[in-house]
Amino acid sequence: MKKQPKTYMFYIGIIIFVIGLLLKFLIPESEGAMQSAPFVLTGFGAGIIGVGAAGIFRKKVFDKNPEKAKKYEIAEKDERNIRLREKAGIASWYSTLFVLAILSLVLLILDYTLPCFLIIAAMFIHIISLFVYIIIYNKKI
Repeated sequence: MKKQPKTYMFYIGIIIFVIGLLLKFLIPESEGAMQSAPFVLTGFGAGIIGVGAAGIFRKKVFDKNPEKAKKYEIAEKDERNIRLREKAGIASWYSTLFVLAILSLVLLILDYTLPCFLIIAAMFIHIISLFVYIIIYNKKI
């Protein structure tokens, strides 16, 4: 069975993007969480539009050139490339952890206590997820 790209993501992104824009222009004097909701929805919608457009573009390229699609599939399933992606993921995990630690120290120095505690909580979730994934993968192997 051939894997089909999710072209509906493009349309979902457009809908979320438009909802964000409508919220911004229809409710300009909102307070609290609704003040940032239009910006979050607009950014999230724009990101989903990009993912959907990439899927549509990839489908068109692979439909025109099946040889390129076959090479891509082989490269995606190559064991060396899988290990490289795993190593890159581990390295990015550690770099993200250090960035969170530095950011929490900066916010603590600037006396932003609530954001500092939120970042420290995110850091703990980050670390706990490492141990959870170690247990999960240890059971699978």
